[in-house]
Amino acid sequence: MKSKNKIDLIIGIVIGLCAPLFSIAIAGETFPVLQELGEIANPAWKLIAMRAVSFGVILNAAFFFLIMNWGRDHMARGILIACVPSIIAVIYFQFIA
Repeated sequence: MKSKNKIDLIIGIVIGLCAPLFSIAIAGETFPVLQELGEIANPAWKLIAMRAVSFGVILNAAFFFLIMNWGRDHMARGILIACVPSIIAVIYFQFIA
């Protein structure tokens, strides 16, 4: 793999990991009650966290298609790779926890 392709892949992974973190930060600011809930076992915290992570995955999808239109395939691949932990988190909050 060329050096430029590796850099594009790493940039895509960073973008993909930042989108869910951004959405969780926005959820923390939008719902200040999250800071008072404290523990993760609270069902309200799980619901809002799941929605925030899901919004991050939607942001990643938008970034993916935008970057695909620019012709940066390796960067788009990095965004898809970064979606995997978010999808696992949504499945965990929805079905396991």
